[in-house]
Amino acid sequence: LLGMDACLMNMVEVAWQLRDSVNVIVGSEIEEPFDGWPYAEILSRLTARPRQDAATFARWIVKSYLASYKGKGEVVTQSALDLSCIADVVTKIGALSGTLIAAIETDAKSIAAARQKSPCFYDDNYIDLLCYAKNLRKKAGPDLQAKAEALIAALKPGKGRLIISQGKIGREVRGTGGLSIYFPGDRINPAYRALDFCADCRWLAFLERYLR
Repeated sequence: LLGMDACLMNMVEVAWQLRDSVNVIVGSEIEEPFDGWPYAEILSRLTARPRQDAATFARWIVKSYLASYKGKGEVVTQSALDLSCIADVVTKIGALSGTLIAAIETDAKSIAAARQKSPCFYDDNYIDLLCYAKNLRKKAGPDLQAKAEALIAALKPGKGRLIISQGKIGREVRGTGGLSIYFPGDRINPAYRALDFCADCRWLAFLERYLR
């Protein structure tokens, strides 16, 4: 289990990069408050139950993190991901990307509107993936709706799925699903192209076509 007590870490690109290194990751889609994780509770749990499996412990970390910020007026997200299930989600993002590229000429307004209506993080460079897929499903053409629906199904949390557990506090993150994706508004950071995700998924090709 890799716990990332840092900002903006639970992105599909980060998960894909780590897929061969760890089984489970826990982190936040958005910027974390200064206090970060409740380490006393988390380490006490680990000490008391040292043989628990990574997924069980990850679910508990998510729950403990959210409980530590309840009623404090902070906006927080936290999710646990099973990286053995990441390939299916990346495949569906790739299929959606191809359809997005094909639909840019005819469905440009719907594609742009879906982004604008999705929760954005860090200078609007990252968006919540589930919200984007749901917004596409509402008004895009039938091909895009079908690909978005398939991705939404793959992002449903639960045992044996990529998203083991997720939660959030705050109106700004209402409806978020625990996983973000890079979607800048004007230009692509050159360093982004070096990620495995860009070599293995057509999302970069979509961004290039959308932003040109």
